[in-house]
Amino acid sequence: MLVKITSALIILIASSGIANAQFEMVEKEAERILISLSDGNSVDPTYLIDLKNLLSSDMGKNLSGSNPAANQQSIDSLINHLAEFESELKSISTDSAFVLFNDWYLHSQNIFYEYSKEKFFSSNKTKILFFSASISCYCTLKMCKDQTIELLKFIAENKDHYDYWVIDSYWYNELQIEYETLFAPAVIVFNGNNEVLYKIEYEEKMIIKLKEFMNNDKITKK
Repeated sequence: MLVKITSALIILIASSGIANAQFEMVEKEAERILISLSDGNSVDPTYLIDLKNLLSSDMGKNLSGSNPAANQQSIDSLINHLAEFESELKSISTDSAFVLFNDWYLHSQNIFYEYSKEKFFSSNKTKILFFSASISCYCTLKMCKDQTIELLKFIAENKDHYDYWVIDSYWYNELQIEYETLFAPAVIVFNGNNEVLYKIEYEEKMIIKLKEFMNNDKITKK
């Protein structure tokens, strides 16, 4: 009996690990599409095919109880949301596609919130937490979308230096309350011990301030 339980546990852990790895691949594909749209490019059909293939590989069936919101039903909702986005592409501008796909990206972040939270705070790197929003006034939504892209490009320019996490603060505001950062968009920088190093709230020059802080922090550490 113990052998059976142990084997089942190993399979469960392995399956969960596979699904979590799949989510990270989905996240990267989604970010690639998001950045491309922000640059004024049409969606590359191969990007969408890659994303759909990742989503249709039974992710939800492999997830453990550590990801209560991420089950097959929620993955199916992402698939349906993506299908709706794809059908809209035929009749909308690139700017509108950027807006709609940003909503899809935040949808995916919401589903994997618990997994991303654990992964983020387990990292011993310097970490960047970004609060976006899926529902707000026009100006706030525009800032959130634009600054999401700025952050993703900054991360790409500094590969392997930082970990990051984008949260939809409309649905998940517990960390905003905990760290007294009640506006979106906003950024919190943590060190490897999860101590707050720096905050930026509702600032149009967010990425400039973030880069200045990061560069000064590097100098301080030398």
